[in-house]
Amino acid sequence: MLNRTSAANSLKGDNLQSLTEAVRGAMTISSPTRKQLCIHFGARPIRQLIWYDPTSTDALDAMLRSACGLSPTEQYLLCEDGGAPVALSSSLPSGLTLHVSYVPKLATPSEVAIACDANIPTAGADAIVIIDPISTGAVLAHMAVHRNRVRVITVWSENVPVELRKFVAKGLGVPHAGVIQHKKGGIKETAAAVLALNIPVVAVLVGCETGVLLGDLLSEALQMPSNGTGKSGLRRNKFFQTEAIREAGLNACGQRLAHTREDVEKFLSASPDVNFKAVVKPVEGAGSDGVFICDSHAQVRKAFASLEGTKNVLGLDNYSVLLQEYLKGDEYVVDSVSRDGVHKCVAIWKYDKRVFNGAPVVYYGMRLMPIDSEPQLESMVRYTFSVLDTLGIKHGAMHSEIKLEERGPVVVEINCRLHGGEGTWAPMAEACLGYSAVSAALDAAVDPAAFSMLPTRPANFKAHAMEAKLRSSVEGILTRIDEDKWKEIISMSSFKTCMLTAVVGQPIVKTIDAVTASGNINLINEDPKKLEADYKRLHELADDLFEARPADERRSTMAERATAAERESVAAGSYEPPASG
Repeated sequence: MLNRTSAANSLKGDNLQSLTEAVRGAMTISSPTRKQLCIHFGARPIRQLIWYDPTSTDALDAMLRSACGLSPTEQYLLCEDGGAPVALSSSLPSGLTLHVSYVPKLATPSEVAIACDANIPTAGADAIVIIDPISTGAVLAHMAVHRNRVRVITVWSENVPVELRKFVAKGLGVPHAGVIQHKKGGIKETAAAVLALNIPVVAVLVGCETGVLLGDLLSEALQMPSNGTGKSGLRRNKFFQTEAIREAGLNACGQRLAHTREDVEKFLSASPDVNFKAVVKPVEGAGSDGVFICDSHAQVRKAFASLEGTKNVLGLDNYSVLLQEYLKGDEYVVDSVSRDGVHKCVAIWKYDKRVFNGAPVVYYGMRLMPIDSEPQLESMVRYTFSVLDTLGIKHGAMHSEIKLEERGPVVVEINCRLHGGEGTWAPMAEACLGYSAVSAALDAAVDPAAFSMLPTRPANFKAHAMEAKLRSSVEGILTRIDEDKWKEIISMSSFKTCMLTAVVGQPIVKTIDAVTASGNINLINEDPKKLEADYKRLHELADDLFEARPADERRSTMAERATAAERESVAAGSYEPPASG
């Protein structure tokens, strides 16, 4: 039997320390720690979970499902900002804010193949909504079905003319799980129509510039991940956008919004008509449609008069005109995709724009740029991300046009949708980087773990790429494409694919902007010097590639071109959709 003296002696030294630690451990176990976790689930109200650690994972899972309305059979991921998965555990630090991402049901590759052969949507798979799936939106829909193996529900905005809905490149059509026409002011009815299809929807994405505003409205109404409607006006109206950037203390372009000719005169009065240069363009346009570079006050007045009260390339009314400072620097595109406010630059393109047919901003092409290819690109990307934060961008693909001036990067405009141009650039990005803005946008929407693994900057290129735009110096009815020149073009070592919109026997117009280009060619080469040489030679050949006979003069729009005979592609280089993953 241990007496008090021997017990006291036994508590000396190491024995006393061991006992003290054992008591502390017992107190920790017997005194559970109160913990708190905030949960985002789409655009639903934030949910708060409170538990006492330790709590079983099964109990936490049941709490989370109840808070988010998830059934016992529905799968989900618990993610950090940007999509990186986090294990649900009682040991999570208290005070975290995480996201619950629903894991969609996917079709199998064979189910997709069988359904597409039959021109019917895949049964059983969940869906994404794509608003206005034309141009690059058609590439988005095609990849969603074939790569991500989800169904596509099409919602047409009120802004898209019926003719423009055919603006889908050959080979990119997919069967739709539903087609809904939105009516202005009818967001409740549109959301109800989507829900009435009784197909689980995991995301709302925008396919074309015309769908930007509806994208904010519908994603919010369906409680999907959304940028919300609070700053929607800044995302479509380029004037308000630039003013918000300026108010945030970031570099911004000088400008004035002109509703009347008196507004134009006020703009001109601030600058003498000597060494003058200014930009005049629609406040809600696309591409370089309706963009004028003016060298005098008289040219500004003429440009305003030509735009006042007209419709732009998207069929939208030019209710006001934007008058802007002319930015002299090189122009770039920063293509980015965001999730939960985490921005990733998925491509940088450097534009090649020149004077052609008397027009000042004709696209000759663009080059895909590694982040380390020019010293100022990193600061340009950081600036762009600050602009996205200013505009309230937390989700989705953004196409930002930036000029590098002496004072630093300056926004030309932020387009809150994928890079346009019918998505023909996507295969180049895939070849060089292994991903594109299209695939990244889909990953952000339906596969957050995959999105979290994407690099934040474009680097480690496997090859180099340039897009060359074909341009026409003739107009009328196309009578001939020079066969010898064409054979030389498609025999180049860098030649990959092409899309030719000029068709013999059909009308052709002089190229004056991106919309009136006659096609484009994708060039890819592991050797950047060979790539540059092929690009230069291609443009030498393109100068007189087309011949035409006279016809009635007219300027085509996207809608007019879409209603022409089905596009033809030269067999040696037809457009190839990005490979399915």
